[in-house]
Formats: sequence, C-alpha cells, structure tokens
Amino acid sequence: MRLSVGFLLGLLFATGVHSQSADKKPLTPQQYRSMMDDLAYWQQEGRRYNRIWKRARELYPGRRDTPLRDLNISDGEVREVQAIAARYLPRALVNISPVVAECPCEEGPNCTAQVYVIATEKGQTSGLQLSRMKETWDVSVVQKWWLKRNAVQRQDTGNSFRDDYLAQKAQNDLLEEFPVCAGQVDAPRKTAATTNIEGKTEGKK
Repeated sequence: MRLSVGFLLGLLFATGVHSQSADKKPLTPQQYRSMMDDLAYWQQEGRRYNRIWKRARELYPGRRDTPLRDLNISDGEVREVQAIAARYLPRALVNISPVVAECPCEEGPNCTAQVYVIATEKGQTSGLQLSRMKETWDVSVVQKWWLKRNAVQRQDTGNSFRDDYLAQKAQNDLLEEFPVCAGQVDAPRKTAATTNIEGKTEGKK
C-alpha cells in the first residue's frame, strides 16, 4: 500500500511532537517537509548511490603490487612520503609498498603512480594511500574521501528522527562528492533540497 507524502508528513510530525516532549527540540512543519523532500530524493537516487558505493568499496585504499613502476621509489620520494604520512599516521615504523604505475581514473589525469604506506604502533596498523600528481606525492583523492567518510559520527540532537536524517544526509552527501569518472555513473536527475534542519539554509549542490 502506498502512502501519500502528506499523510507521512502528518504522521511524522505527530510522532515527532510526541517524542520531542521529552527532548525539548521540536522541528517545525517546514523542517519536516524539507527533510521529507530529501528522503524522497535519496530514495529516487538509490540505484545511483548503490553504484557509487560499490565503486568506492572496489577502490578502498590498500596495498597494490602491480603494475610496478620501472623506477622504484627514490630516497627523495621516501622522505616526501614519510613527511606526508607523519601528518596522518602514528609516528611509528612506516612501511612503504612498491610504487605502482597505474592510477584509477578517479585520481584524475595527473596521477602517474601510487604507493601504500603502513604504520604500526602498539599492535595497531594504519594505512594511507598516496598518489603522485605530476612531480609531487599527496594523499590520494579516493583516500581523502575515505578519511572523510570514516570521520563521520552519528549526532545526538535529542531527536531520533533528526539523528536518523542527519546520518543518512552525511552518507549521501559524501556519495554525491565521490570522484566519479566521466561516463561511469549516470548523473543525478535533480538537485536535492539542502535546507539545514537547524534552521539555516545551505547552498544547493
């Protein structure tokens, strides 16, 4: 059975008012309506999001050993890689993988090589993927995306519906930001609403 958006909005508002009697953080009907618009958009874009998420998991940063670059990492590059790794990984023993000569298209046309750096401290291992952009090493584009995603934490606003919405919004906003290659995943069919439910208005994507 299909329920109308109006009916769902009324139901959510009614249950929201009841739940908010304890947390003292009410949402206005306009905020609920904006949230419902976003939820409808995310449902509409579900298949596209699934394809992006599948590709993101395929590219999850990790060690690669092929195809090897003809010239392995130089002493100067080692120092550069170690300096970058020190900003993200524990200051412990660092292992640098062999340099591979191919980059996924998500890294952009300037990427010529990649390495994976591993640091181990107190039995805990952390990794970081770097890409060589022309003549400089930097954290890879996909690695930066995963760092942002892994840093997302569920908020506790005192309103469970708001918290669920914010968690879903954080995930889907990152899917919209994923560096999709041309022709790999179809474009969104429309722009999602981006009204901040705390009452502020953000720019549209």
